[in-house]
Amino acid sequence: MTRLRRFKIENLVRDKMPDRIQSLGGYATSHILTPDEHLYQLKRKLIEEAEEVCKATNPKELKEEIADVMEVLYALAKKRGLKFDHIEQTRLQKREERGGFKRGTFVEFVEVETDDNDHPIVQYCMANPEAYPEIFNKKEEK
Repeated sequence: MTRLRRFKIENLVRDKMPDRIQSLGGYATSHILTPDEHLYQLKRKLIEEAEEVCKATNPKELKEEIADVMEVLYALAKKRGLKFDHIEQTRLQKREERGGFKRGTFVEFVEVETDDNDHPIVQYCMANPEAYPEIFNKKEEK
């Protein structure tokens, strides 16, 4: 006697996945998300797919996972009414102004000699304190 086996998924999937599951002899309980839920789940999916890129161990896996990330990015852009050619123009402009990631430059910390909280570096870092915590010298902490 066979038994019914059920697996909890609770994840955004590609549109054709319920049909694919059915073609393999399964049944997927699913529903269409509200626009706000869809946006939230796309963002979660982007994180999931980016983590899979990081776990890829060979060029074939890497190619597949990058394709998944790009599919999510296309969906996010469309959901927000952004055109991918405009995003590409922005990417190229930013690369022209700031560079890309080709060399692998890694900044350990930034120092700026100022008491001015309006300094652009200070403002940027202070606006993101979890990502860029200020490091105090032992003398300054007193």
